[in-house]
Amino acid sequence: MVLGINRCFIFVASIMMAGLVIIVCVDLALRYFLNAPLIWGNEVTEILILYITFLGAAWVFKEDAHVIIDVFTSKTSGKNKRILQVISIFLVGIVSAVLVYYGWVTTYDHYQRKVFNPTILETPIAWIIVIIPIGSIPLFLEVLVKGWKLLRTK
Repeated sequence: MVLGINRCFIFVASIMMAGLVIIVCVDLALRYFLNAPLIWGNEVTEILILYITFLGAAWVFKEDAHVIIDVFTSKTSGKNKRILQVISIFLVGIVSAVLVYYGWVTTYDHYQRKVFNPTILETPIAWIIVIIPIGSIPLFLEVLVKGWKLLRTK
């Protein structure tokens, strides 16, 4: 199930990334050749970057494709390395659980109060930040899967 969600999220994030590249290229061309940039370009690219980040977070965690500071783990081995991995996975689990909970609470609050982004598009903030808890759910599930696998191996 988690694998299917991750594949779907990565597909959507890839399409968003392509859209982001197109928007930035068109905006740059219009800005420098016609002196008329897209008035909505910056806002949309900011939202797309947020969405791409949270849609890809679980896959990046699963594949260990994130930036790792391995100062400690590179100098340890065996049991100590495993303990550090368990601590790391535990901390990511706490962060993802907090993002899920407070993401939903904040999104609902902004939705109820009808808070809008005071920009040209006047996007509802709830629709912008809803990706935080949505993207954090598969991250939390990946933490559970990875933690279970780590604890089961000897």
